[in-house]
Amino acid sequence: MVAINVFIYLKNIEIFIINISFMSYTWDSFWWEKKMSIQPIITDENRFKSVSQAKNTSELQHFSDNKEIIPKKKLVAIPCFNEEKTIGSVILRARRYADEILVIDDGSTDKTAEIAKEAGATVMQHGGNRGYGVAIQSCFTYAKDYDYDVLTILDGDGQHNPDDLLSVMQPVLDNKADISIGSRFLDETRKRVPMYRRFGIWMLTRFTNAGIDEKNHRVIDTQSGFRTYSRRAIETIDPKETNMGVTSEILMQGRKHNLYFTEIPISVSYEGDTSTQDPMRHGFGVIVSILQYLEVEHALLFFGIPALVLFIAGLFFGFQEYLSYSIYHYVRLSYALIAVACLLLSMLFGMTGLILHAVLNASRRR
Repeated sequence: MVAINVFIYLKNIEIFIINISFMSYTWDSFWWEKKMSIQPIITDENRFKSVSQAKNTSELQHFSDNKEIIPKKKLVAIPCFNEEKTIGSVILRARRYADEILVIDDGSTDKTAEIAKEAGATVMQHGGNRGYGVAIQSCFTYAKDYDYDVLTILDGDGQHNPDDLLSVMQPVLDNKADISIGSRFLDETRKRVPMYRRFGIWMLTRFTNAGIDEKNHRVIDTQSGFRTYSRRAIETIDPKETNMGVTSEILMQGRKHNLYFTEIPISVSYEGDTSTQDPMRHGFGVIVSILQYLEVEHALLFFGIPALVLFIAGLFFGFQEYLSYSIYHYVRLSYALIAVACLLLSMLFGMTGLILHAVLNASRRR
C-alpha cells in the first residue's frame, strides 16, 4: 500500500513538471511572436525600396554591395561656327561614346548644320553668331532639359580627337570628379601647341588660378574646351559669359560650389585654321570675364585692393608734400594734387565695394 502511494506521489510530481515546462514553452513562443511583430522584417524587397528612395547616385551606390557603377545617360555637345570641313567626321567618331550628339550651330554661313544632321546629330541653330559662351549655355540648358547625367563638350574644328572622349569621360563615369578637363600640357602633347598659344594659355591660367590653394581646384589648362561634366555640375553651373571667357567662368563657379576637378591628357591637332578668333582678342576677353566675375562674386576684394593701393599712394605723396613744406617751405602742387586724387579715389573704391557687397548679400538672402 505504501509503495502504491509513493508511486502515485511521484507520478503527480512528474505531471506537475510537465505542466511547468509546457507553460514555459508557451510563454517563450508568445514572447518571440510579440517581438517579431514589433521588429521590421528586413527583406530584399524592403532593401530595394530603401535604395529606390535614395536622393542621389552616391547614396544609391552606398546601398549597393558590389559597388557597381550605375549606367549614365551621356550627351556629347559640339559648339560650331563654319566647321563644314570637319564636323561630319567628328560626329561619326564621337557617336559610339554617347547616347546623343548635339551640335550647336552658332550662326554658320556654310553647310555645317546640314552635314551634322546627315551624320546623325541633333542640331540646335542660334540663327546668328551669338558667341562661344552662348553656345556653351545652350549645351548646359539642353543637358538639364533632357535629364542627362554626363555632358561632354568638345570642339568641332578637328582640334580635339574624339577617340579621347572615353578617357576624358571616365573620371566622371566613375564618380571620381565633377569636371574632367582634357589637358594639352600633361604629356608630350604640349610640344604640338604653338609657342604663342602656350604663352597666352600660361598667362590666362595663372590669372584664373590666382588665389587658389586647393589642389583639386588648380588647373594646368584652364582654357581647354574639351571637358566632361557630372550631373551635379550640370545642375550647379550657370554660365553667363557670352564669349571665350566662359571657360574660366565655369571653373570659378565650380570652385564656388566646391566641385571636384581632374585633368586628363589629350592629343590635339593644330593643322590648318582651327581658330575663329584672334588670340589677342581671346585673351583680353578672358581677362575681362574674370574681372567681371570677381566684381560680382568678390566685390570687397575687387574694389578693396585698388582702394588700399590708392590709399597708400595718397599717404606717400601727402607725406612727401609735408616734408617738402616743412624743410623748404615750398608747396609742390603736383604732389598735393596727386595725394588728394589718390585719397578721393580710394574712398570711392572702398565705398563702392562696401555698397555692392551689401546689396549682393541682401539679394542672395532673398
